[in-house]
Amino acid sequence: MIRIEYLEDIKLILAANFIKKLKSCVQEAYPNEACGILFGKINQIKNDELEDDYFYHYIAKDFDCIKSDQKSMVSFLIENIEKLHEIIQTKIIDLEDEMRLISIFHSHPSGNYPSSTDIKNMKFLDDFSNIEHKFVSKAFKSLIWLIMDGSSFEINGFIYYNSTLYQIDVKVRE
Repeated sequence: MIRIEYLEDIKLILAANFIKKLKSCVQEAYPNEACGILFGKINQIKNDELEDDYFYHYIAKDFDCIKSDQKSMVSFLIENIEKLHEIIQTKIIDLEDEMRLISIFHSHPSGNYPSSTDIKNMKFLDDFSNIEHKFVSKAFKSLIWLIMDGSSFEINGFIYYNSTLYQIDVKVRE
């Protein structure tokens, strides 16, 4: 089992209405895994206690539930990366300036920690973002993976950053 470190410097901030949207996405896909993408902004906040240190708040502004190309209780699959890239680019153009893809969401039938497949995909997308290709976008770099337990609807956030998997705080605001 992979060791997951905790990273205090990064937080995903969700409005309470996002939890309803995420739960609805999970319920629609049940008993299979649900998936979707969150768009928003990343605010860099100077840490006054340490020089050259920052906090990063990923603030969700929009969510799209996406049907998985694979109906499965143990994984989700979006096979057409070019189509996903097109959805992301269209969404970013339609939303406010400075919006970007900030999170990939999915559910597990039970539990809210990344599977070995999730970790492999986190690494792949992070590496994929470094490739120079017409369909490849930096949009997949440093994404938060938001995982919801399909039974309890509890959520957890993770980020694959600098070749390390971290758990991050997910804050829900009323």
